[in-house]
Amino acid sequence: MIYIYLFPVEKFERSAYNETIIRAWKDGEAERYTLEDFAELINDEDFCDTANWVRVIDDDSGFFKITSVHRNDLESIGYDTSRVGDATMERLASKLADDYCEQLFWSSLPILADYLEIPQREEVEEAC
Repeated sequence: MIYIYLFPVEKFERSAYNETIIRAWKDGEAERYTLEDFAELINDEDFCDTANWVRVIDDDSGFFKITSVHRNDLESIGYDTSRVGDATMERLASKLADDYCEQLFWSSLPILADYLEIPQREEVEEAC
C-alpha cells in the first residue's frame, strides 16, 4: 500500500532512507497517512507544514496479501456500489484489515503456521 509520511526536518535529512522513515513512524517520530487521509489533511485544514519533509512510500515489501475486497462483494450482500469511489473502497479495505487483525489474525496465525509445519525458532541459551 502506498502511504505518505511526514518526518521532521529537524531530525532527518531530506534524503533519509525509506526504512529509516518507516522506523521513525513505528517509534512515533513521524506521521503516516493514506492518500485519502493526506488529501483530507491538506484540503480540509490550514495545512502549512514547513517542519516536516513529505515522502511517498510503497512499503509492501516483505508483506503478503491476505485478502481483498471488491465492489461485487458489497453487491452480493445488497449494497449499491454504482457511486462508490476507489477511495471509499480503499478505506473499506483498510477498515476490514484492521478488524481482521484485531479479532482473528493473531489467534489464527500460530494455528495456521503449525498446520503448515512452519518451524518455530530454537531458543538460544545465553552464555554465562
